[in-house]
Amino acid sequence: MEAETGLVWRVRTATPRLQYVLSTLFGEWLKLSYCIVSGDQWDSFVVPTGWRVISYGTDEVGFADAYLPYSGFLERKGTSFFLPEWDDKGFFPGMGSFPWDLPAMAFYVLTLYPLYKWPYGYDEWGLYAWHRSPFYDAPFWKTPFLLERLYELLDHLAIRWPRPSFHWEIGWDIDHLYAWRGRGGIRWWMGGIRRGDLLQRIQVKWGLLADPYDTFSQITQTFSPSHSRFFFLLSNKHPRDSLISPHCMELPQRVRMLQEQGYEIGLHPSFRTREEPELLLKEKALLESYLGCAVTQSRQHYLRFFWPDLLENLLKVGIQEDFSLAFPDRSGFLLGTTLPVPAYRVDTERRVPLRLIGPALMDRVYLRRKDVLLLEEEIRRLFNVVQKIGGRLHLIWHNSTWSALPLSLFEEVAIQ
Repeated sequence: MEAETGLVWRVRTATPRLQYVLSTLFGEWLKLSYCIVSGDQWDSFVVPTGWRVISYGTDEVGFADAYLPYSGFLERKGTSFFLPEWDDKGFFPGMGSFPWDLPAMAFYVLTLYPLYKWPYGYDEWGLYAWHRSPFYDAPFWKTPFLLERLYELLDHLAIRWPRPSFHWEIGWDIDHLYAWRGRGGIRWWMGGIRRGDLLQRIQVKWGLLADPYDTFSQITQTFSPSHSRFFFLLSNKHPRDSLISPHCMELPQRVRMLQEQGYEIGLHPSFRTREEPELLLKEKALLESYLGCAVTQSRQHYLRFFWPDLLENLLKVGIQEDFSLAFPDRSGFLLGTTLPVPAYRVDTERRVPLRLIGPALMDRVYLRRKDVLLLEEEIRRLFNVVQKIGGRLHLIWHNSTWSALPLSLFEEVAIQ
């Protein structure tokens, strides 16, 4: 009988940060057996048959199958800002038989460590200005680089291990049920005059044209529940919120229709919930009244959040999965992975019961530039990347931008 494969991590000290990283990478993602051996355990520990030994900061202690660079980052305390070195493949490159401090890289990325003392300011929407950070244009963000480096470590150790299955889905952000139908007032009329579409608005209002945002039937006829989930915005209090009242009669009808068809429904918290987190509970309660069940998923409107405040605010209202951690002005893998990330609060050194799913692309990043061809090209690239690496490819789209969705591309990857 073939011996079980596993990893022995021979380390200087088993810090909570190291324990979090290894439990995520190997315990949750790969389901690969591992153990941590430190300090006075070295001399008495017997390596199980078939297991590989990784020396992490202990090069002077016996033989190992791999020697990782050791930056000391995981022994740091607190949340003071730290800017590590990086190369084309990730953070913390160094000297060793494997050329990256993988645990340090994983912790820095998965916990969003730089956001705790973010020095690069905010953009016009109040979002973290990722584009001002010196590592923003690094090529590794284009792929799930943490998983790639993890697989490379297994290859170095001659361990064959199955990759996670590939799955793709679209998360539909429903900011507005419809654009013109059922609306009126000065804002509606003046908007039509300013944008030069007043005639079309009137035709929609009279039922002569379809409302351009009313695309639910097209979405549900094209994409099954296994490839779609919906996030509803339930506020019209702020100019950046919905055009439609959250109490309009059609909204609960739409929500229940999708629920009955088997689609996952989540909350799209309004623009001011970052500054006024008490609004989260009110909006979540309203959506739950429409659904008749608990809401456990969310994505922040405009991807706005403070970190780590978002973690606690979501936990307080019972959210278990969040889909907000995407770049606001480029595509790529902000969390470095296609797998769910268990949230970790660096300031209190503890895991919290919330899972983070990182979208790889938001439609409006490219549509703001009016570059539909590049948008399609990038979606195709992301499909190719994630099909090879495994895990979940999550794309952010809006019902209002249905017409810009490259349907022929999704037909190529076989809608199931």
